[in-house]
Amino acid sequence: MRKTGSYSLQYRTTLVRLRCPLIHGMVLSMLLSGCGATQLGMCAPHVKEEGTPTQNWTECFEQPFSQAGITHSVFCLKGDPAKPPVLLLHELTGLSPGTLAYAEELSKDFTVYVPLLFGEKGKFSLVHGLSAYWFRGVVDFFPGGEWGMSSNDSAPIVTWLRGVVRMIGDRHTGQHIGVIGNCLTGPFPLALLDHPRVTAAVVAQPALPLRVWWYTDNDKASLGMSEDDLRIAKTSTAKVYGLRFDTDCMAPPEKHQTLRQTFGSRFIDGTIPTSAYQTDGKPTHAHSTLIGSWKEQAQAGQASRDARERVRMFLMKELQESRPGE
Repeated sequence: MRKTGSYSLQYRTTLVRLRCPLIHGMVLSMLLSGCGATQLGMCAPHVKEEGTPTQNWTECFEQPFSQAGITHSVFCLKGDPAKPPVLLLHELTGLSPGTLAYAEELSKDFTVYVPLLFGEKGKFSLVHGLSAYWFRGVVDFFPGGEWGMSSNDSAPIVTWLRGVVRMIGDRHTGQHIGVIGNCLTGPFPLALLDHPRVTAAVVAQPALPLRVWWYTDNDKASLGMSEDDLRIAKTSTAKVYGLRFDTDCMAPPEKHQTLRQTFGSRFIDGTIPTSAYQTDGKPTHAHSTLIGSWKEQAQAGQASRDARERVRMFLMKELQESRPGE
């Protein structure tokens, strides 16, 4: 009987080990069969970026920054603090090598701050980003989690980012602040316009809310943020630069229509036309305007290289321009 019991225990243990990856595989299959996930893979692909960081990105505040019960690292280069500050938020692929390479490019003109919101510094991990959004929902994305948002409140991660902006403001007394959001973090710069010295927001391919199964008309027009955040952002004087590829259905044109309706003449539409990102006369599927679709040499990457330059010029102008009362 003991032998049978031992065999039975081993059998159950083996079954559990087999069942876990099987369950994960089944869940993944279900997700990939959904309209929302299909869109993510087909018309808004995240591909490994070109660009390799060459400098040492270290903790900006000596240790990970804590605010409202949330703690994350914020990285920067030890450079000239006289340069205007820019907060660069990474996308669904995490704080990837391409993101850090873009941050280094920006650092020629700005003091760049790069938070690590999930994953590992310098690692490209779309799987980790997807698991953070869909599989860890109980912890992070349901109400009460870092990314969970109720109908009329900001996600706690936005509250944490507001603390980061205050820290940056304390370091750069009297200077204007720019914020760049990408994909998952695309609309976040708008929620940070409650700080009076954030005068430039770059909303790059905003993808919130992310849906597993399908997108309603409201989802397509939504920026994935609360009405309170939008109302406060509307009262600021900051300029908003919106970026998306014309054929990107994860950041559909309805989102730019919402930006235009909300910010009027303060909104600059930087939609990249299909004609600008073709290879051999054929449209190229692209989503990540500033990071993932940038190629150092490829013909299709010229659109992203041009977009990066336009964003640089936008930030230079808005962060150096004086405002009434200054």
